[in-house]
Amino acid sequence: MPTRSRLAAALGATAVAAVPSTVVASSYVVHPGDTLGDIAIRHGTTVRALVDANAGVADGLRAGQLLQIPDASLGLPRYTSGVADAETYAVHRGEAVFEVARRFGVDATALARTNGIGVNAPLSEGAELLIPGRLARMNALLTYVAGDIAVDARLMRAVAWAESTWRQEVVSSTGAVGVMQLEPYTGDWVSRHVAGRRLDIWVAQDNVLAGGLLLKHIGGLHDGDVGATLAAYYQGAESVGGNGLFDDTRRYQSRVATLMHQDDFGSGSA
Repeated sequence: MPTRSRLAAALGATAVAAVPSTVVASSYVVHPGDTLGDIAIRHGTTVRALVDANAGVADGLRAGQLLQIPDASLGLPRYTSGVADAETYAVHRGEAVFEVARRFGVDATALARTNGIGVNAPLSEGAELLIPGRLARMNALLTYVAGDIAVDARLMRAVAWAESTWRQEVVSSTGAVGVMQLEPYTGDWVSRHVAGRRLDIWVAQDNVLAGGLLLKHIGGLHDGDVGATLAAYYQGAESVGGNGLFDDTRRYQSRVATLMHQDDFGSGSA
């Protein structure tokens, strides 16, 4: 879980594009301007899986074309086996279906359909909604972001699993938020000094992007040494320098390394 002490010198601001929202489906009609990358992340899958499932799409897409969306669960790391692929969320005051959908990176229509309501249905404070397709969505999002910012996707997926088991609704006792377990001040720092735009760590896409950029920043300071990067991400660079590695930090390093070995789907995003 990132701490304030690691927020040392910035590498310089880098403009980063927004990550598209996701939706889980079995087929999709191509719209003008769609790319394979956009379609893959919106449907919780990969470009390679889309190409394998749809003959000829590698040569280009055309508007109106019907694509088959492969089973996203086939690309999940082994450590996700047996874990529930859905999550519940208690509605906050004033929230609507579209706002909850954006928070979790799921299509509003899919969210409404899963819960047997309309997309414009009023939501009562405290009402519980079932958020569908958590594992497929987060796997696709983590893989997409890792490829976009040139971070090892296995590392991104493993850190996110160790931190939150890919749950955006998790908030730690210290206030760390979401999938990558970022403190609000950490998110603010990454927004200002690395992303070049405001990132909202309460939204899954921005949370993953901020965590990935932080991992990349720390990795650059440690010449790509994964162990040192993990120690600084979890314990904080200043604490590591002044105190050495705590026992729980060593366990964290070992945990992430084990998870990476249980991920059979490589370090890229394709």
